[in-house]
Amino acid sequence: MATIYDIAAEAGVSASTVSRALKGSRLVSDDVRERVEKVARDLGFERRTVRRHRGRAILSVRLVLPHHDNPERALFYDFEQLIIGLREGLAPSSCNLICDTGGENYDPFPHKKGGDTDAFIFAFHEPDAATLATLKKRSIPVVVLNRNLSGVPCVTSDYASGMGDLVEHVITGAKDKEVKPVFIGIESANVVFRERLEGWTKALTARGLSPDHEKQVVYYENFKSIDTASVKKLASSFNALFCVNDLVATAVLAELARAGIAVPEQCQVTGFDDSPVRGLARPLLTTVKMPVHEFAFQAGRELANRIIESTPMPQCIRITGLLLPGQSTFPTP
Repeated sequence: MATIYDIAAEAGVSASTVSRALKGSRLVSDDVRERVEKVARDLGFERRTVRRHRGRAILSVRLVLPHHDNPERALFYDFEQLIIGLREGLAPSSCNLICDTGGENYDPFPHKKGGDTDAFIFAFHEPDAATLATLKKRSIPVVVLNRNLSGVPCVTSDYASGMGDLVEHVITGAKDKEVKPVFIGIESANVVFRERLEGWTKALTARGLSPDHEKQVVYYENFKSIDTASVKKLASSFNALFCVNDLVATAVLAELARAGIAVPEQCQVTGFDDSPVRGLARPLLTTVKMPVHEFAFQAGRELANRIIESTPMPQCIRITGLLLPGQSTFPTP
């Protein structure tokens, strides 16, 4: 059986360079890596899987967060819970956590030196095709949080279940009152928006309230465009305002208050995510918890299994969020 020393002699490089190239190290240039990989294939080299001891392993993980043009988007999740969950999921292995910011021209390897990365986690946004292709070429494990991306391991919420819980809660709390629902979102819709809208539609349809999307789905251009006049107009036609997230719902609550519309007596309002901004909402917002800690924990556990045990990663793990009733809806029995 061919060894790394045989490959080194044939490729004209050192054995340590062969080892780095076969591990996808950034300390080796692309042309050298390709030459080493070709020689390895030609010689029939079979890489042996060497397991690391979990308690002694130190894993380098790059956490890539989304770039936000709007500062309010930083209020979507608790960053501390993201870090704690990730470290707990990787335990007992230690973790060198490298934080980065993604974006349109994100480069996962901006410079040649700087150490190896064992895994990438893209949180709350989708990496582009070029980035994924680069990481796949180097055989570096990837997990995406809060997005369901085809062909890439993901950990995300069960949005259909969460929206179903909100619909059931609002209708049950209204008792004999007719519920007139509307879904409120932002025009820059992504896969999360679409999945929440689908879950809302499915839940209402199951209750015999099939919504007309042309009339019962409202899009605002951005958070700043949520104004008193438009929200007052919505409240004149609908008495159950299902907002795509807590930020939208908090803005809607503020405008309802300015318009003198009582919540929940005249209009029930719900959000989604249990983001930090919920604590500022008055009345306290009814929402569904987006389990950021559990997202990170599951991602860390699956990555540790993949890196140390060579266990295949599941395509998508969906976690059910917890309904958190507030004072923006009627209480249920």
